[in-house]
Order: sequence, then structure tokens, then C-alpha cells
Amino acid sequence: MTDSANKKAGLDQAARALADALGALETALDPVLAKLARQDTQLREADGFGDDRAKLAAQLDEALETRRQREEEFQALSKQTREELDLTIQVLQQALKDKDSGNGGSGNGGAGDGASHG
Repeated sequence: MTDSANKKAGLDQAARALADALGALETALDPVLAKLARQDTQLREADGFGDDRAKLAAQLDEALETRRQREEEFQALSKQTREELDLTIQVLQQALKDKDSGNGGSGNGGAGDGASHG
């Protein structure tokens, strides 16, 4: 029985040594696991930033396209307005020419003749 008691004591001692070693390993691994957890969180955040960046880039592209379209519309409206103003100026100039040609410098046309008799 002494032999089996010695074996049992040896196994108990080995089990305790193994448990102590596992405890020490866990203690040593805790900082490593914590660091890995932080890196995992940072990686997820970086992925989120990448997604945000992609969304912002798409929004910027859309805004630039909208701006380009508005600039084209503005240019078209500006051209149309210039053409309409040019036409209006031409019409006004022609009307002024016609008015000046119609009067022909004839003045009142004899409105003062009635006062000279008398």
C-alpha cells in the first residue's frame, strides 16, 4: 500500500504542479489577451472608419456632381439671359432709331403760327 500511496501522492503533487503552471500561464497570458482584445477593437474601429470614409467619399462625389450640374445649368441660364438682353437692347435701339426718324427734326410743325397774326 505504501507504493500506491506514494504513487497517489506523486500524482497529487504533479496535479498541483500542473495547476500552478496553468495558473502562471494564464497570468502571463492575461496581458497578451488584453492587448489582442484592444487590437481587435481598434481593428473594428478602423474598419468602421474605412466604411465612414467610403460613405463620405461617395457623398463628396455626389455633391461635386450636383455642383457640376448646377454650374452647367447656371451657364445655360446665363447664356440665355445674355441673348435675351442683347435682343431687348436691339429692339430698344431700333425703337429709338424709329422714333428719331419719325420726328425728323420737324419740331412742333407750326404750332406757333397762330400768334404771329395780329
